[in-house]
Amino acid sequence: MIKLIIINLLLVYFVFTSCDSKNNRIEIIEIDIENFHEVSFFDIFSNVEIIPLETNEQSLIKDITKVAFYENKYFILDYGKGEILIFDTQGNFLNKISDKGQGPNQYLTVNDFDIDYSRDVLTFLSPVNNSMYEYDLKGNFRTKYKLPNIKSAYNRFKYLNKDTLVFWTFDYNNRIKFFSKNKNIIFREIYPEKDNILNNFTLSIFPYKNFFCRSACNTVYEITSNAEIIEKYKWDFMNLNNKRREIKKFEEIPSYELPDYINKIVNSDLINYIFSLHGGNSQYYYAQILRKTERINIFHDKTNNKNYTFKKTIENAAFHPLFWYEDYVIGFYSDVLGTIEETLPDAILDNKSIRIKEQLNEYDNPVLIKYHFKK
Repeated sequence: MIKLIIINLLLVYFVFTSCDSKNNRIEIIEIDIENFHEVSFFDIFSNVEIIPLETNEQSLIKDITKVAFYENKYFILDYGKGEILIFDTQGNFLNKISDKGQGPNQYLTVNDFDIDYSRDVLTFLSPVNNSMYEYDLKGNFRTKYKLPNIKSAYNRFKYLNKDTLVFWTFDYNNRIKFFSKNKNIIFREIYPEKDNILNNFTLSIFPYKNFFCRSACNTVYEITSNAEIIEKYKWDFMNLNNKRREIKKFEEIPSYELPDYINKIVNSDLINYIFSLHGGNSQYYYAQILRKTERINIFHDKTNNKNYTFKKTIENAAFHPLFWYEDYVIGFYSDVLGTIEETLPDAILDNKSIRIKEQLNEYDNPVLIKYHFKK
């Protein structure tokens, strides 16, 4: 009996820690990442909309960490400044949440935010004091509540429903924790993981909807309403798939040595590729990988089983997505990503957008880009 229990526990651990775990229901998407397609911007998108964000003393943005669009407002997290800024559809500055301090309703950091659509509440996480802060959509403070103490720290989160939140944490024994607001308890903990410096390349733990991903793993997981994680789909790069033994080597490298390895990783000297982004909607699965210093975009059209693999479109447009919705993707332009012509060439813009682009200034805030899907 004891032997059977141990075997079962080992099987559970294998399922949640292995990038090569098997699931008969999982969708396998086969991609040749060395065979690029001639992809037009208009094969996937109908048009692009440029939203310059108003620049003034109150609205200055250091870095866009996360963006969400709801009720005709853009909510932007600037992690470096510890602020959430609110803009209207035209990019006009409306308000910001900037309550850093030691006061009773103030916070020390903002790691992540999400919107509770059932209550029209903006919620963000301050892991330094294990606290959640709620604001209305205008940026007015509503309430604060403490989270249960855990080993290490909370890091990211998202709403599953109005009562349940799922957290990504630095507790390597169980990195995912499900929390009930009504009961104020963590009612389930799963996903043990070895510390691996490759996961420093993960830009989003919860990339879209209820999906979950890791940058060293080809599998994308779905978080279900009953607090489970299932393998949803998997990218198969055939003979260029990273080998498990290659990934495992990075578990032995301490994080402080990461700078020495970044160039080798990006150059694909030690590993074939690394995932930097995932995304999607009802029509597409999307991934962006770093391989040989370049960003490779992969779209899989689920409606016709067609793949689009490209570095830039034939119009010479790079693609920098941030947040995915059913009808569009919100991206952004910043000069750290290259020249504006590499992100927004005239060939993908209408006359109105070209005029907006011509008026942009290097000292302005970053520019949001709304990519509308072709219907």
